Amino acid sequence: MPGYGQIGHIGFAGESTWGTPVAVGSGDFLEALSESVTMEIERFDVKNIVGRYAEPDDVAGLRRIAGEITVPAHPLQLGYFLRGAFGKQAVATTVLSGFLWNDQFLPATAEDGTNNPLPPWTLEIFRDVTSAHRYAGVQFGKLTLAVEPNQDLRVTAGLLAKTTSVIAKSTPTYPGTGPSPFTWDTTSVQVGGAAVDYVEALSVDFDNQVEGIPVLNNATEIARVRRSGPQLVRVSGTLGFENLTEYNRFLNQTEVELIATWTKADSFALLVRVPRLVYTAFPLGLSGRERMTVGFEGLGRYKVASSYAIEAVLTTIRSFF
Repeated sequence: MPGYGQIGHIGFAGESTWGTPVAVGSGDFLEALSESVTMEIERFDVKNIVGRYAEPDDVAGLRRIAGEITVPAHPLQLGYFLRGAFGKQAVATTVLSGFLWNDQFLPATAEDGTNNPLPPWTLEIFRDVTSAHRYAGVQFGKLTLAVEPNQDLRVTAGLLAKTTSVIAKSTPTYPGTGPSPFTWDTTSVQVGGAAVDYVEALSVDFDNQVEGIPVLNNATEIARVRRSGPQLVRVSGTLGFENLTEYNRFLNQTEVELIATWTKADSFALLVRVPRLVYTAFPLGLSGRERMTVGFEGLGRYKVASSYAIEAVLTTIRSFF
């Protein structure tokens, strides 16, 4: 029987110790769009001079597990992705006692564990072929929030993992009849303290720049995860070229605050703030007779007064993720 993607499932749960798997039944299941989590086996040569034209045998080496998961931004699950990538949930403030909270997420300022910079997760992916694949020691190293017309607010998480195994699949349970994902039609964008209506697509990326580190420990899996560089905040998108406001900001390298918000019924909401955005690319050009748009790029800088380069505030019925 063939495996069908629509029959599969993706479940996840938080680990107490990095690399020690837990049952995903204690966590959540995602109504995802796609996943590309794979294991690659690195190879190395051990001989060159073999007396023949044919390629000599090589040897299998380190096993690396990495990939992406793409999901719609569901209010009741987005907080796990924000905490997984940012590495920190700062505070939860009460909006409506016992019913509604604002959960603030900020980039981590310390490592989560001895061998893992970010909160560890176990991931179970069932691909409709006999059993499920379980990935332990998952790190959400990169997170992208992207939106454009006729689309949900789309979340793509770049991850790496320590180990994988094949297990009996779990029985998934989903959020049910609760709120639908955040969507493009409730998106609001502010640039430099003023609401703008010419942004046609927006993407905010947060990258921890993490990598798996192998050591000489009698194993073919990574031994720990480390940062290879600083946390990066990048913003890109498309805007209608109808005035010179943003171009002049690019030309003068003027820093501006970017705020994007999304709302749902029952007071669910998301706010993403980049306090110091500077444009790094603003290419102009006439491609033909059609309307002009600009595909801009920018980076988010650390703001000392706020102590962060990016902030996310999620309003939901959960007080902690």
